[in-house]
Amino acid sequence: MLESEKLALAAHLHVLLRRHVGRVTDVEWLIKDPAYAREIIGVARASGQRDCIARADRLAEALFPAPPAPPPALAPASPAATLGSAMRRYVGSLR
Repeated sequence: MLESEKLALAAHLHVLLRRHVGRVTDVEWLIKDPAYAREIIGVARASGQRDCIARADRLAEALFPAPPAPPPALAPASPAATLGSAMRRYVGSLR
């Protein structure tokens, strides 16, 4: 997500928190400092306002994306099977 999109989400959350809770936040610092962002997101979620909670969830997804799933592990081939197939291919291609 672009920095400007994160800033827009933080600004919307700032307006909602100021309107519903009376809490003033620093929008730029919200984007830069993860500890401050977690605290403000927690305040928004604890407010009980549905729109604050929804905006906090969207901001949390933007600032702290879930790590990608690890790729599935491939089963290692046995060295004898690999050598046997390579040997057949080598001998078969000479004749």
